[in-house]
This record gives sequence, structure tokens and C-alpha cells, in this order.
Amino acid sequence: MGSSCVNLSRALAAPRRPGFAVAGRDHGRSVVALSSSSRRRADGGVSCGIANGYLGGLSGGSRPPSLPVHGKSSGPRSAPAPGDHADGLGIGEFLGGKNFLITGGTGFLAKVLIEKILRTNPDVGKIYVLIKAKDSEAALQRLQNEVVDTELFKRLQETHGKDYHGFIETKLVPVVGDVRETNIGIAPELADEISERVDIIVNSAANTTFDERYDVAMDINTVGPFRIMSFAHRFRRLKLFLQVSTAYVNGQRQGVVLEKPFRLGDTIGKESSSSDSSGQKKNAVLDIEAEIKLAFDSRRHADDSASFSQEMKDLGLERAKVHGWQDTYVFTKAMGEMVINSMRGEIPVVTIRPSVIESTWRDPFPGWMEGNRMMDPVVLYYGKGQLSGFLADPDGVLDVVPADMVVNATLASMAKHGRAAATGSGGGMHVYHVASSTVNPLVFGDLSRFLFQHFTRNPYSDAAGQPIAVPPMRLFDTMEQFASYVEADALLRTARAGAASAGERLSQRFQELCAKSIEQTIHLGSIYQPYTFYTGRFDNGNTERLIAEMSAEEKAAFHFDVRSIDWTDYITNVHIPGLRKHVMKGRGVTASASASASPSSSSAAVLASVGATTTV
Repeated sequence: MGSSCVNLSRALAAPRRPGFAVAGRDHGRSVVALSSSSRRRADGGVSCGIANGYLGGLSGGSRPPSLPVHGKSSGPRSAPAPGDHADGLGIGEFLGGKNFLITGGTGFLAKVLIEKILRTNPDVGKIYVLIKAKDSEAALQRLQNEVVDTELFKRLQETHGKDYHGFIETKLVPVVGDVRETNIGIAPELADEISERVDIIVNSAANTTFDERYDVAMDINTVGPFRIMSFAHRFRRLKLFLQVSTAYVNGQRQGVVLEKPFRLGDTIGKESSSSDSSGQKKNAVLDIEAEIKLAFDSRRHADDSASFSQEMKDLGLERAKVHGWQDTYVFTKAMGEMVINSMRGEIPVVTIRPSVIESTWRDPFPGWMEGNRMMDPVVLYYGKGQLSGFLADPDGVLDVVPADMVVNATLASMAKHGRAAATGSGGGMHVYHVASSTVNPLVFGDLSRFLFQHFTRNPYSDAAGQPIAVPPMRLFDTMEQFASYVEADALLRTARAGAASAGERLSQRFQELCAKSIEQTIHLGSIYQPYTFYTGRFDNGNTERLIAEMSAEEKAAFHFDVRSIDWTDYITNVHIPGLRKHVMKGRGVTASASASASPSSSSAAVLASVGATTTV
């Protein structure tokens, strides 16, 4: 693929849309040339990495023989050592006095992380929170409204009482910025301050829409990490760069998937023994520079039409599938990991790869969440009687992990590798899967039963105050069955709506909307299918070894052993009640009596509305 070193400045040097600034300016959507891209590592290699493909292999240890293992292991996997390490990882000691830069700071996971740090380590230094805003006043307002004054922080508020806001002012610094800009859009003087003071960078910024426009996803998920790592090379006391990724960057890998970093040019399509009839996947070469150029060049003469936007979405899905990823989101996130690994030089990097992040298990309190996560819209619409089936393998596994466990694993890995870096022994790239599928799987068939049991015992009520009875949820194991169900459901509700309107003929426009909803839902099913029929299982050996190194006190304060989750209790007594309280906030507790007769409440319309907001 040409030079083995990534040169995203060159890839972005093509003509830009209006508003792009030239390289080196403090603002504008461009990138600086990375002078350190060929810096030598301590091991003699260059920081850019070599794009010579993914090295598959098998690791030792006890594994189900039916599951192939992806990734090369340095040796047999050993079980976590029994007992507790008396001194542990020193999480609290490490965090004391440390200064952070956190991108994506108003997002779901970052807020849980900030709250945990402030509550358990009040002697932490400054936390610079990158916020997209027009000016500092708007950034401060967003920090106040979306972070500081949210219910998530109520325990911290109770701890500090009337001094709460004073405490917050000494710890949190809102920073106007944007990962789509040079130096991530930070004003020069503040950028200098941050580069002098910050010990740890946490990159939590991401666009998580599965079928996002290719240029939009690329700008944030792939080029964004390039810009952040370019900025990181200016830091004088940086101990760790922590990238929040997703376990699903492993794409269409099957079997047991190890916690291994990506190298520049890795392509999952080549790993599979099977390929499409044209051999396209097998012969595909992943050139990130070329992909960035393709995405950005495609929008040079762009308009704002819906048709062009759809073309860009289709382009992202097409490029992802060529290289072995299921959608644009995970493909661009995987390329972001490759970029970080190629650029890191001597900066220690930890990549946290959680699976589907859902509500908190217990910390700061059970069931807190925000927004629609992957399975939640389906759960809520099922409870309101508007959806009774979905496309999923009844014997398949939905890999779920509570948000607080992801945060605790993040802090533990931060302490382990940050402390090691301080002694000169913490370099390298370290990957942690925070996932449940190998050690405590949640099976779709069980999940559907949990939902039925919960909403049977705790039903929604209709407008007349009567409980809404839900049938057992149906799971369809083929797209054909699911499509037939969606169409039949839409027709049934349309017929009911016609009867409810005293026999008046439905308008042509009404029928067209119904047909469009069916089309969108079937498309959405195709987007979800790689996840609801996913056959990969995320190995978490590194994560379990991290647990084994913790002291008893740390295990209690920073618990993230997914083996301890009782899924029946978590889904029925923690997660769904949390959804109803924190996401619905009382809305929809009383379902409209007319909704059951409206085609806009058909399974087609419901699922079509899910697509725009669902993330992993």
C-alpha cells in the first residue's frame, strides 16, 4: 500500500470544502503534518507500524473446540491468579493529583467516568473536558446542564452539599474544541497549558451510528484519533493515551476473538477462509489514506440533498463490507485504532473495547443510563405492545456489559499502565475487552423471556388505565421470516385504522408512508443482523488478569467482574426499571389507547424510528 507509515496529512491535502483551513492553523478542519510519524521505538521498530496484514493464530489454554481463535497469542492463556494482591494496582494512589483531557466528555460513558473519578478520588487534579460549543460560555453551559447538574452526579452532590459547585469549579475545566479540527480545535494558549499539564488523555469521542455517512464517520472515528495523537506528541508529562473503542471493531471474525491490537493495513476480509464469488474480500488491500481520500473527495462537490447523503451512507457500508466489517461505525473505529498504533511512538496506549454498554449495575446507583442504547428501544416498544418480534438468533448471544464496569476496568487499566510508564516500563499497545460473551453469556432466547416476565408483572397502562398485555416475544432467525412479520403487522394495523375511521378509505399518502416504513424496517433489520447473529465471542483474558492483580479493597470499589452479573436480576430489576425512570422519565408509562390501532405504531414504524438513535 505504498509507504508503511500513515500520512493522513497527504490524504487530506485534496481540495477541501469551504471552511477547511490549511495545515498548521489553530482552527479549521485540517490536520498537521506529523513530524514524529517515523520516530523510533524502544524496541527498534518505527512508530508507524507495517501494513503487512493480520497474523492469525491459535493460543493455548482450555477453549471450546468448536470456536476458532482469532489473533496471535504470545503464549498459553493462564487462569487469573487466585486470591487478592495485597497492594493491588494502586488505583487511588495513581489518580491522585493527575490531570486529564477527556474528549466526548458530555457523552454517556465519559460522564460515568468523570463522576467516578471525582467521587472516589477527590484529590484528582484538573479534568479538561472537551466540548463542542461556539464559545467558552456555551461550553460552560453545556458542562453545567449535561454533566454537573444531572441525576448521575447526585451522590457527589450529597457528599459535598452546598460546596458542590465550588468543588466542581476546582476540578472540571470546560474546553471549547472539536476532534474534527487541528489541535482538536483548542485555542492556542489553552492548548499550551493542556500540553504542559495533562498526564492522561482519554479519547471517548465517536460517531456511533451504524450506517453514518462515510465522510462524517471517517472525520470523527478515524481522522479524529490522528488529530488527537498528533496533539498528544506535544505533551511534556503524558503517561497514557487511552482510547475508548468497541469490541465490535473485530468485525466479522468468528469464534474466540483475542485482545490484540490492529496494525496499519489489517483487513478482516483476508482472514476468512470464505470470500464472495468475485474474491473481492480476499484480494482487498486496506489503504487508510486511500479510504480517507475516497470519503472526503466524494463530498467535494456535494449538495445537502437526501439522495447524496444516502449515497455517502451506502458508500460507507460498501467499503466496510469489502474489508470484512459489518458497518461504517465499526470499520472507521477499527481504522482509528490502526492510526493510533501507527503513530504512538513511545506513548503508552491502552485501548478499551467494551461490547454493548448498558445501564449501570450498581455505581453510582443501579440502572442509570442516558439515551437509547442498542437493545433499549426494542425493549420499550415491546412493553408498550407496539412490537412483539425481532430479528435475532434465539440461541445467539447479546454481549452486554454495564457502564460502571466499563469505567472501573478503564480506571484499573489506567493505573496499571500509567504507573508502569512512570517507571519507564509501560510502553506498548494494550487491549482490553470488557465483555461478557465468553464467561457469562446473555442468550437472546433468555432475554426475550426476561422481557416477557418483567412486563407481565409490571405492565404499562393504556389511556384508560388498563394494563397492556404483552405476548411472548417472537425471535425470527431469517430475514425472510422477519420481513413477512413486519409486512403482516403493518397491514393488520392499517386495516384496524381503516375500521376505526368508520370505513373511510385511507389516503394514498398514508399507504405510501406505511410502505416506506416497511422498507426502512427491513433495511434496519439488515443493519442489526450482524449483531443479533454475531458468532464471535470476545476473549477477556487480559481483563481477567487485570482483576487478579487488584487488592480486595480495589475489587470492592472498582468492581468489573462480569461473571458476577445475574442476568435475570439485572435485566428485570435493574436495567428495565432504569430505562423507564431515566430514559422515559415517565413518558409512555401510559400508552395511548389509539396507538395500537395506528399504522404509525406498527412494528415497521417503531423500528424505523429506532435506527437513527441506536448505538453500541
